[in-house]
Amino acid sequence: MFNCISLKNAFLLLVCLFSFSIQSVFAFDFERDVASKFFWTQSYKKAHPAPVNNMPKTMQDYYRAVNKAAEEAKNIPEPQFEKDTKLVDLPNPNIYLRKYNNPPGLIDINLNSLKKTRKVNSIGVVSPQFDKMAFTTVYYYPSTRTASSELYLMNLDTSNQDVVKRIENAHVNHGKKTLYKTGMDALELDIQKTLTIVDWSADGKRIALKEKISYTPDGLWKTNLLVYDFETGRMKDLSEVREAIRYYWRENHDLHLIDYRWDIYPIGWDSLNPDRVIVFAYASTGEKPKYLGAWSIDYQGDRTMLMSLTNTNFEVSQNGSSLRTEGGK
Repeated sequence: MFNCISLKNAFLLLVCLFSFSIQSVFAFDFERDVASKFFWTQSYKKAHPAPVNNMPKTMQDYYRAVNKAAEEAKNIPEPQFEKDTKLVDLPNPNIYLRKYNNPPGLIDINLNSLKKTRKVNSIGVVSPQFDKMAFTTVYYYPSTRTASSELYLMNLDTSNQDVVKRIENAHVNHGKKTLYKTGMDALELDIQKTLTIVDWSADGKRIALKEKISYTPDGLWKTNLLVYDFETGRMKDLSEVREAIRYYWRENHDLHLIDYRWDIYPIGWDSLNPDRVIVFAYASTGEKPKYLGAWSIDYQGDRTMLMSLTNTNFEVSQNGSSLRTEGGK
């Protein structure tokens, strides 16, 4: 009996001691964790202080901060530059006058940056008398994927005897006049219309232009030949030359150009007949474009002539001028 009671008491005592030791261990670990976390947090806060809101609360605080910044800026030392002995001094490029339509018919507006800048100006083309300058501007509208163009005229200061300086001093702020607009009279989705100057006439009374019409899914659609007449103040669409080319190939060669992609390429004013403009025509009928001949039309659109079905060597006048820099195009 004594042994059983003793064993029972001993077992209870062992359990109590084991429980006390476990509680002591748990209590010790808990205190250590709390202490370590407390000290880590304090060090973290010290190394990463909370951001301070330095925004001015009132307008007086704002002006005070501005004046302080201005005073501090006055004390900034001027930068010092040392010339690189290996640097070669290049002279400023000289500006000179050259014929615009050279080579004939190949001048186009560079539209590579049109979609980014939304506006591109052509180079200014000066009349043979050096008293007027014309240029075109192309506008792009991304919402409708359309482009329009405008033809401008600027009168030059003829009192300046230096023609190059006369052109350099020309500025739109001195006045410009709109002569013609295309693509602005109607909303046509995906249609782009651009104007490019071909050349002035020899007497300076007319300007030949090419109007390119493009359709977004298909690219270039067709080219129209236009002539602006300063005597009448009107733009003439010489669509008669396209009609004459279609008629000739349909009647004489049974070729219906309406079924093919074809276009005209205005080259310039005829040197032998200064009232006429020469155009070349090509059709995409195979791997190699088919030459549809050289044609000419008078500026009033009264008569179209076939000049040759094989020859492309014709004397084209170069009347207008433009400024160029040495090494530039």
